[in-house]
Amino acid sequence: MSDDILTMLDDAAAAFARPDARRNRALRGTADGFERSRWREMAELGWLSVVVPEAAGGLGLGCRAAAAIATRLGQAAFPEPFVAAGVMAPWLLSRGDGPAAARALAAVIAGECVAAPAWQPSAGGLDIEACAVRADPLPEGLSLSGEARFCAPASADAFIVAARTDAGLVLGWVDRDLPGLTVQAEPTADGGALARLVLERLHLPAADIVAHAASAPTLLRDAIDAGTAACAAELVGLMDRALEMTLEYLRTRKQFGKAIGSFQALQHRAVDIWIQRQLARAALDAALGVLDSPASDARARTQAASSAKARAAHAALLLCNQAVQLHGAIGFTDEYDLGIYLNRAIALSAWMGNAAEHRRRWGALADVHQEV
Repeated sequence: MSDDILTMLDDAAAAFARPDARRNRALRGTADGFERSRWREMAELGWLSVVVPEAAGGLGLGCRAAAAIATRLGQAAFPEPFVAAGVMAPWLLSRGDGPAAARALAAVIAGECVAAPAWQPSAGGLDIEACAVRADPLPEGLSLSGEARFCAPASADAFIVAARTDAGLVLGWVDRDLPGLTVQAEPTADGGALARLVLERLHLPAADIVAHAASAPTLLRDAIDAGTAACAAELVGLMDRALEMTLEYLRTRKQFGKAIGSFQALQHRAVDIWIQRQLARAALDAALGVLDSPASDARARTQAASSAKARAAHAALLLCNQAVQLHGAIGFTDEYDLGIYLNRAIALSAWMGNAAEHRRRWGALADVHQEV
């Protein structure tokens, strides 16, 4: 992807995703948690197909393009589930070898159907082998039983469910209204919700397989890596806006007849959080280079994704908490927009693994590489 294309994409995303605190507050706690009309507009712009290969009808622009969009959405604290439903779900469907993959892809990238990946067990974690949904064979398909949590968004029309078979993991397309599926919404700090799926002998026809056991584990790991990096990008964008608000406040708030930003102690704290933002941005840029490189192996891609998320999750929470402190009492009020970014940082930093979890995974992969 050329720099010109990336610049045009970034400009379009910046023009579309403008901060609107009133909209954010109005969507908190609603059934969807986001606007379907905005989602369809994002589809019309082609954003739901940026990671879909051209051969499958997508733009084929890769993880850096997805990160550029996610960064701008983060700056506006958009609640739309771009990472899960606009990056991970299209990634899985466009590369799946099952009959349901191609059938569902067109509706997903057109914004007509919102699909959510479902692979984490009740306790969370990043290991796909810990998947808690079991698939038993039937004469015509599979019987799924178990639980999956932390699926975004909770209001998804369908779920791409990972399930364990004797041959290995498979991915299945499960419509929300199928008998045997119970969807429980679990609220998040930013006013949205994640889904907890309970499956009880749910019949999955063979025609609804997205990926078979031979390809599903690798496909799911790659989608998680792409989603993890995009989530880190959203956190970086969120930090951009929170820092911008904080620096503006330090320039305009006066105490003892001068702007509080002139006080050296506050300048030092502002520089500290600026450095955190820069470190997160640098880690993300390095990770995107690895993820988009054909020469990168699976271990390198996973390490890169974890590096970006670990740094971004840590920096976002630190920056937003410090921003609240630097704002003083107004930073604690719900009426002030900074709270929207703090709550969004809390939700995104935990989703798909917090900083500590990704540091552990990065370290484990580094140890394995050294042993080899």
